Amino acid sequence: MAKNYSRELADLRSAGGDTVSNAGRILADAARLAARYSRNEIAPRARNEYVEHLAPLVATGLAAGRRYLRSAPVPKKKSGLGSFIAAGFAVALVAGVAYVAWQTLRTDDDAWVEDELDVD
Repeated sequence: MAKNYSRELADLRSAGGDTVSNAGRILADAARLAARYSRNEIAPRARNEYVEHLAPLVATGLAAGRRYLRSAPVPKKKSGLGSFIAAGFAVALVAGVAYVAWQTLRTDDDAWVEDELDVD
């Protein structure tokens, strides 16, 4: 880099150093103020809204759901031909996957056959 550019860069760095340090201080102060505002203003309001509105609503919904589940009749399951066919397909699928995995992971000693080249 030429000397005049080096001098200008050094001047910019020295002038910008104060700006950067001021910006850092401003950001740190803003973060501190935001944390204090959140802790003192937002968190208590959110906690109050949760306790007064959301918690009772959730509790009411859970109680209603429990009452509905207790009063709902449970139908008895019937196993028909379709369930046996589906179980057979599932067993065949698992066996196929196991066979493919076994073929993939087994060691095959005859896989590397040396080529016999006849060079005359």
